[in-house]
Amino acid sequence: MYKNFKISLLLLLSGKGNRFQSDIPKQFHLLLGKKIYLHTLDIFYEEDIFDEIILVTSSKWIDQVKKDTSHYKNIKVIQGGKERQISAYHALKATSKTDYVMFHDAVRPFVTKKIILDNLEAALKYRAVNTCIKSTDTLVQIDKNNKIYKIPDRSTFMRGQTPQTFEYKLILNAHEKALKNGIFAATDDCSLVLDQTLIHVVEGSETNIKITSPSDFILAERILKSRKQSIELENKTASPNTHLKSKIYAVVGASGGIGKEIIKLLKKENAKTIEISRTSKYKVDLEDFSSIEKVFNKIYKKFGKIDGLINAAGLFLVKPFKKLSKEEIEKLINVNLLGLIYSCKEAKIKGNGHIINISSSSYKDGRKDYGIYSAAKAAVVNFTQSLAKENSTLKINVVAPERTNTQMRKKFFPNEEKNLLLDPKKVAINIINILKEDLTGNVLEIKNEA
Repeated sequence: MYKNFKISLLLLLSGKGNRFQSDIPKQFHLLLGKKIYLHTLDIFYEEDIFDEIILVTSSKWIDQVKKDTSHYKNIKVIQGGKERQISAYHALKATSKTDYVMFHDAVRPFVTKKIILDNLEAALKYRAVNTCIKSTDTLVQIDKNNKIYKIPDRSTFMRGQTPQTFEYKLILNAHEKALKNGIFAATDDCSLVLDQTLIHVVEGSETNIKITSPSDFILAERILKSRKQSIELENKTASPNTHLKSKIYAVVGASGGIGKEIIKLLKKENAKTIEISRTSKYKVDLEDFSSIEKVFNKIYKKFGKIDGLINAAGLFLVKPFKKLSKEEIEKLINVNLLGLIYSCKEAKIKGNGHIINISSSSYKDGRKDYGIYSAAKAAVVNFTQSLAKENSTLKINVVAPERTNTQMRKKFFPNEEKNLLLDPKKVAINIINILKEDLTGNVLEIKNEA
């Protein structure tokens, strides 16, 4: 029924983010490779129910936001004020003959479709709506001496979130009345209409968090990984489609283990493959920068820019650190880290192409007798995350499989039970599916669910 009315989304992203302890406002930080406010915007945009979207930001960030959202339709980017109330008022004045407005914090990227639709349906009936959740903690009231003097019944208290949705004329009049009365710093739009109408409450969500501190950011990463970006796929291939057809992918370490399985699956997807290893047509010595430079120049001359690079090469050696020779240490670092870094540097990849680097579950925990390997794999993760933040034109991710049933591993652990190890094919399936996704900046852990 709300489709019979004009509805505007007012997304507030002009906060300074002082509590986030960063020179960059929190809404512009990358959350798994994508700016926080863009995560939020996309949830509303994909619903396709808003006639216009007003993005309110500080003057310093207007040009950047316009650039970020240049491919969206029906979006206005306007300058906010020093206080949230003023930013909200500017957004109200920027709307175009709307019937209802929905305010939302740009740093709440986990609002759900249900919350959005519940807001709209309730607003048509009640004129003013707030999104709230129950308080599970005991509430206390304290005096000026920091002493508790009252413990109220928590069943009558709720925690307010956004969105908050209003009949346009109602909230506009409330804002204008507040300004006329000298009120300029209200932190909640509902507080401005309390004397004019009852406010209906719709149920929010515990995960509809507002990212205001570094600890919130860590929680947000976990929520996003579990909700949207978990690539724990079934251990079987989907029917090949045309998504990767005729695209060109270079696989470093293509002659064995995971790399070999990746090549097989790419061919099933009708993609073109460039196999790079010590023994393939495109030979490379990952310990030698000039060799890496040479092979990628050769590839560029023949194919031009390619669609993606997958770094699957690795060197595994189990030996106590004190017994490792200088040559062995250098070889472990060169093959597992430097060779990968140089491959990322020298590969010429098309815009919107992929880089997928393969790490290991040992990146989180230095393993006994192969600490150099673990350290290199941890460095691969950090390098990949950094590279993704530096390069917005590519989709750059790192895959961290658990112990995998490869010849390289079996050489050192011949008695491991096979059912406790990942099948290299499962790792390859995950990587093929990542190539079909619009993900960047992720650490995608692949586990053996058997």
